[in-house]
Amino acid sequence: MNDAFRRLCATVTAFACLLAAGASAAQDYPNRRISLLVGFAAGSGADILARYYASKLASETGQVVTVENKPGANGIIAAQAVKQSKPDGYTLLFSPSAGMAGGKFLYANLPYDPQKDFVIAAPLLDVAFALAVGAKSPVSSVAELTALLKSKPRARYGTSNSTAIAATELYKARTQFDAQNVQYKTTADALGDLADGTLDFMFLDGVLALSQQKAGKVRLLATTGARIEGAPDVPTMREAGVADYGFAVWWMIMAPAGTPDDVIMTLNRLFTKISNMEETKQFLANVASLPLTGTPAEMVEKLRHDIELWAQIAKSGNIQPQ
Repeated sequence: MNDAFRRLCATVTAFACLLAAGASAAQDYPNRRISLLVGFAAGSGADILARYYASKLASETGQVVTVENKPGANGIIAAQAVKQSKPDGYTLLFSPSAGMAGGKFLYANLPYDPQKDFVIAAPLLDVAFALAVGAKSPVSSVAELTALLKSKPRARYGTSNSTAIAATELYKARTQFDAQNVQYKTTADALGDLADGTLDFMFLDGVLALSQQKAGKVRLLATTGARIEGAPDVPTMREAGVADYGFAVWWMIMAPAGTPDDVIMTLNRLFTKISNMEETKQFLANVASLPLTGTPAEMVEKLRHDIELWAQIAKSGNIQPQ
């Protein structure tokens, strides 16, 4: 056996060992702590949802699953941290579809490409948003709010995330009113201004919307998608007279690009099992949400569709990336 042949055999053997090690690592996944990053503050609707799924994932895997809140920049800080993490399935992003689909229409220098820098491991849920006014507001319907906004020279509304921005822009485009957008770091920061009438209205995620209405701080006028089980008397925007209005957001688990396919499929199986649990269905019903399941490939197509919808919203609302 000559030296060249020995070197070739050694190279082939080493490569085979690497492949075997990678396959073994994927088969053993997960075998240590998993971090789930959330781009919103602790106590927010997103945080409540993330912590539920984290607890269930911990139970299913026998591993510690921690939720790390990295609020700010509309979820960009958390997403960028996951993009830069090792693609091994141990650092994951709990992400709303609106943040990924609408990012490039809101930010001129978005530090990642949602379709290239991430892999969708699993969808989790659909969540409704609701149009809300302060409890002290004289407005009791969408029609009354629209009339007020058209007549008020300095109408104001608040936003703190991509979904609220898109929902508002679609409302503005369909009803032809103008108002000043007051941006907040978190939705919680805006709730006091909404409750006391400083803001004329705001779109809230279903989790917060229900809790704030139960606390007597806001009045819900309509939902952006289907009716909310926890507030069955609240109509949809279409039922309230806003023609051709429909907007919902779904949440997903994303991993950095390059994460092994076997790891992605393991995560998909785990989260699909969690979403199909009766306990999960009841939990989601109580927070104005519905379970969502699907393959990674199906979710790639769903995200692509949402990006096309965002392009239409950005055009109709004359949204310019900042």
